[in-house]
Amino acid sequence: MIHYHGTPIWGNRGDVHRIAVTGAGAFVSYARPDQLRQSFQHASKVSIDNGAFSAWKRGLKIDWIEFYRWLMAHYFHEKLEFFVVPDVVEGGEADNDDLIRKLPSMFRDKAAPVWHLHESIDRLIELCREWPRVCFGSSGKYAVIRTKEWHQRMEEAFEAIYYRNNFTTMIHGLRMLDGRVLGNYPLASADSTNLACNVPKFNNKYPELTRAIKEADYAMHLSKQELKAAILAGRCAILKGAIEKVTPPTPHTWINRFHNLSGAPAHQYMQQGDLFIGRPSDGN
Repeated sequence: MIHYHGTPIWGNRGDVHRIAVTGAGAFVSYARPDQLRQSFQHASKVSIDNGAFSAWKRGLKIDWIEFYRWLMAHYFHEKLEFFVVPDVVEGGEADNDDLIRKLPSMFRDKAAPVWHLHESIDRLIELCREWPRVCFGSSGKYAVIRTKEWHQRMEEAFEAIYYRNNFTTMIHGLRMLDGRVLGNYPLASADSTNLACNVPKFNNKYPELTRAIKEADYAMHLSKQELKAAILAGRCAILKGAIEKVTPPTPHTWINRFHNLSGAPAHQYMQQGDLFIGRPSDGN
C-alpha cells in the first residue's frame, strides 16, 4: 500500500513537506506543481494528478496538449509511479473514453485511467481488462465519500473486479486516503490532502495535539517562531503516522470477507486467489 499525501504542504520552509512525504508517496497536481522537485527528492514514490478535479471545481478547462508537454519533462524520473490520464469529472463515458484514446502511446506505461463511480460497471470491467492500474474517482451522486450510497457503489465495483472476475488490477483511490475507507477496501494506493489541509489548523483541527506539544518539556524555552515550527512538525508527524498506520485488506482477504457477508459461492471465483495475496502492499 502506498499512502500518497497531496501537495503542496507548506510550513517551516519545506520541512513539513519533507516530514509528510518521507517514506511515503507524494501526489502532485498539474494544477499545483509547486513542490514537484522537492517531492522527487524526499518521497519514496511520486504520482501526478492531471488537475481535472481542481479545474472542475473552479470552472476551468485544461489544455491537455499542454499537459502532456509538461509531463514529458518528468515522465522518465525513476520515482514517478504513475500519472492520472486526463478525464472529465462529470462527463459521460464517451467523453472519457475519447481522452484515453488520445493518450500519446509513449506515456502508456505509467498511465492510469479514471473510472468515475457514476459510470457503468461494464466500463470499469473493460478498463480493468486493459489497464494494470485504474483510479477510482467519486462523482455524480457518489461525489461525497463514505455515504451509504458511496459504500454500496464501492462494494459493487470491487465485487465486479475481484469477485466476479480474476483481475489483478491495482486500484488507486482518488481522495480516499481516509482510514474509514482504507480499512474496508482493497486499494493498492490512495491520496488525500489531509495533511496539507489539517496540519496548519492548530486550534480548529485536533487542538489536543497542539496543546500536547505546547505543554511538552522541550517546548518550554522555545521562542515563538521555534514553537510554531515545532507545532507544525509535530502535528504533521502525528497525523501522518495515524494515516499510514491503516492498511487495506488484500483482494484475497476482501473476497473472503465479501463471501462471508453475502453467502455467495466464492470458490468459483477464487481458483486464482493466490494472485491477489499481498498485491496492494507490494509497493508496485
